[in-house]
Amino acid sequence: MSQRTETLKQALTDARQHLNRVLDQVGDRWETQVYFDGAQWNARQLLIHLVIANQGLNNQAMGIAEGREVIPADFDVNRYNQRSVEKRAEMSVDEARASLEESLSALLTWLDSADDVALDKTGRHASLRILSVEQIVRQTAEHERIHANDLAKALNIAV
Repeated sequence: MSQRTETLKQALTDARQHLNRVLDQVGDRWETQVYFDGAQWNARQLLIHLVIANQGLNNQAMGIAEGREVIPADFDVNRYNQRSVEKRAEMSVDEARASLEESLSALLTWLDSADDVALDKTGRHASLRILSVEQIVRQTAEHERIHANDLAKALNIAV
């Protein structure tokens, strides 16, 4: 395993630990509004978004590494995010957290077999930017950190 892969795995693990520290402190405030513009998600909806986003980012990274075009040129990430959270509205916090662990485990396992050639392959990210597989994996960790910090701020959780 290359140093790049180890660095990516550590970034993912660190971001997840940060997210879990925040999630562990939500308590009974899952219906508290986190965002008031755009998606206007509460804490539970934000958690569901993370589940969906991580699954999507995994698929993007792995698909691009295999040479597939995963995201169409006309993809609307905002519409997708809004609609996919609505579709999973009944997902419980426990189910969401278990799914987050499954998706991280799958990505870490996949990274064990990814070489530098795979990490350098590029393709369309959901933002419609062309990114390398490595950049998409880094985006996964950063995305978790951003939303964990937003959640912590909304619920006044020390991070």
